[in-house]
Amino acid sequence: MAITIKELAEICNVSRGTVDRALNGRPGISGATRERIQQVAREYHYRPHLIASSLSRGKSMSIGVVVFDLKNRFFSQMSNAISLTARSHGYFTYISVTEKDIESEKQILHNLASRRVDGLIMLPITQGRTYIRELKELEIPIVTIGNQLPGIPHVSINDFKAAYDSAEYISRAGYKRICFVCPPLRKKGTGNGRLNIASQDRRTQGFIHFMKKNGTLKYEILMGKDFSSVAVSMVRAGKEKTAFFCSSDVYALELLKYFRETGISVPKDAGLMGFDNLDILTFINPRITTVSTSIEEAGKQAMETLLKVIADEKVEKTNYIPFQICPGETL
Repeated sequence: MAITIKELAEICNVSRGTVDRALNGRPGISGATRERIQQVAREYHYRPHLIASSLSRGKSMSIGVVVFDLKNRFFSQMSNAISLTARSHGYFTYISVTEKDIESEKQILHNLASRRVDGLIMLPITQGRTYIRELKELEIPIVTIGNQLPGIPHVSINDFKAAYDSAEYISRAGYKRICFVCPPLRKKGTGNGRLNIASQDRRTQGFIHFMKKNGTLKYEILMGKDFSSVAVSMVRAGKEKTAFFCSSDVYALELLKYFRETGISVPKDAGLMGFDNLDILTFINPRITTVSTSIEEAGKQAMETLLKVIADEKVEKTNYIPFQICPGETL
């Protein structure tokens, strides 16, 4: 059975302070004493009381990570990168999912605050002045990924430019009609304006900007839950060959699946492009053309940025990571 620090001190006939110095590499004791205490700690399976340690040090050495879900490989890949980076710096991560529910997000944030996490990395589903004020009242360093919040350090790709460049890439492939598939847009402005879809909105605006700049091109925005069936109807209508640019690989995969089920061949009958370059795309045939957002790099940089904020160092409000278009076989 593990012993307490008080019991360890009694066995070694030293003070608790001496035990603390021996186990945490602090000066003030002899090498022989340090070695003896560490040996006894190993023999008795001593484990530090993390809550007590956090109170004495003023740090819990833990980070809260708040994401939409872990079913989407984007979030699981990113959470993995955050956890590995955190661990390399001696931090433990609490990973929580909101399922894109505003009330769940609030509850999770308060639970993490009660656990005295040293910082938060989150993909916020909420926005607005009231929400920003509530976050500041937590008095916890925060870094966001994806959806941005005013005044809070942010890590992302340049969504606007990535979507603009992607639309240009599709047009150069010869398509005169491009549909942007972005189901989250249907929620824009809902929940008293509190729902945050900033990342998806920036991608939409980048796409529209290119299409309007090139007036000879036709475009539409698909945002309904039935986007797959609508896309099939458009292809079967026999108009000019259409490319479908999806704001996430998840939607591109869903559309590819539905096309196959309805006898539509990609890219013979329609073009397809995704966004994010999820790792599972390596197992999909044909390989989907997509935008690589370096998900692991985003997670790593978010954690490293948060560490700077915790240390009260100056950081850029927006930290862009590189992106590139990854050619596939679907255009």
